[in-house]
Amino acid sequence: MAEWKAFENRMGFTVYTSVNEAHIPRILDFIYDTYILPLGYRILRVERFRDFLGEALRFTIALDRGYVHVEIRASKILEFTIVWEGPVDRYTIEQIREDLIIAVRMFEDTIRKSSVFFTFVENSSPVPEKLMAKRRIVERIFTDSMITFFVAFLIVNMVIFMINPVLAPIAIVVLQFCILLFSHKIIMSLGDWKITARNQHVTILQYYMSPDEYRMLLDMIKVKGRNWLYQVKREIYEKTIVLGGRIDPNVVGEVLSRHGIPFRPENLKVKTFNVYRLVKEAVEEYGLPMPNIVLSNIIIPNASASGIGPRFGTVMVTAGLLASLEEGEVYAVLNHELSHLKGRDPVFLFTISTLEYLFRLYVLLPMMPFILFLPYVYFFFVMGLIYFIGKFFEAKSDLEAAIKTRQPQLLAEALRKIGYYRLRLERSPGYRLQSWIGWDPHPPLSFRIKRLENLKDLDRIKHPFLRSIVDVLKGFFEAIM
Repeated sequence: MAEWKAFENRMGFTVYTSVNEAHIPRILDFIYDTYILPLGYRILRVERFRDFLGEALRFTIALDRGYVHVEIRASKILEFTIVWEGPVDRYTIEQIREDLIIAVRMFEDTIRKSSVFFTFVENSSPVPEKLMAKRRIVERIFTDSMITFFVAFLIVNMVIFMINPVLAPIAIVVLQFCILLFSHKIIMSLGDWKITARNQHVTILQYYMSPDEYRMLLDMIKVKGRNWLYQVKREIYEKTIVLGGRIDPNVVGEVLSRHGIPFRPENLKVKTFNVYRLVKEAVEEYGLPMPNIVLSNIIIPNASASGIGPRFGTVMVTAGLLASLEEGEVYAVLNHELSHLKGRDPVFLFTISTLEYLFRLYVLLPMMPFILFLPYVYFFFVMGLIYFIGKFFEAKSDLEAAIKTRQPQLLAEALRKIGYYRLRLERSPGYRLQSWIGWDPHPPLSFRIKRLENLKDLDRIKHPFLRSIVDVLKGFFEAIM
């Protein structure tokens, strides 16, 4: 084994993964296949070995000027060491670090794609009653962003205006306001389970299967129907959680095996969250009343807070968010969402879209009637501007979450886990610009993560919203220069 030399330029970092401990060494093989092999001739050496510390992977990357040596150790966690020699700039090292973290997240996603997930809420039916696909579409609209909701309504506005131009302005504004007024109830009705003081704990069971086993399971579901899988879930629930206990791997193995599903204990991962406590602690940080909490049984990792104000708030958390993140990261995401509720961000966005509509109708059209011949140009410009303003609110919520948790890296890591694919796309200069000017209220993920990781002196930030406006504008101008 070659000598692992020491250099002055060194970076070390640790990555925690949601993968079961038994499968962590496989991440090294995945990094070799997806990161090292594509580098081709730039890789000078690769070593895969095992010592008293566990499994390890070492390799050296040759750059135009200098070399980068990487060592990865896999035990219960992943420990990375990057050292470099020669005039290697810091940006290159950060890119390599980001690539390695993205590779880990890609492996986690690969594991999830051939896994069975069961979500359990204590003192609640294991199978939610609402399973309609139509509701899922509406849920996505609300979960992604309230601005998406406003975009849909702007399109509706145009249709109503063409039908009855006299009554359209009043009807449209009233309709939008009613939807906003009752948005917390709408979101609450879309959830699969209500989280209350009586049923605080949510358990996520993940069972990994090989691709062939997973395809076999899908074939079994086609033959036996989804009710068969629900019955499997119900039996696990009744033999564990109902009896006041936790998920017992032996019970899970017995139930799965009896239903013809091969079981290996090392492929089972169970996580339990006290969701009610996490939300309660977050609202206490903000000094808000306790909102309604609902859990959506979808694997998409997301969360949202809706309502016209703190007294009329509903927080939605998806099972996918709990499956993907650790407790501290979930807490940071909840702080981000509650910042929207505290700041009444949906109300401000509603006000902006309404004022734009009224301005267009009663000021712009009478003064410049030729705008009627350029409706699409105007519409795209205005929507781009509204979405850009939305980036101020998102950046503000990132900042307030960092201040409340005192650990900005928690939200940064949550964003990296949730959006690793988008991070890869943002490497392209064209996509990076598109993520700034496109119809998305969120600033580029790379900008958000870098900003959070570089935050210092949190106590000196007195006006998070003003600071966020400055940061977003600065980030935008840096991207276009």
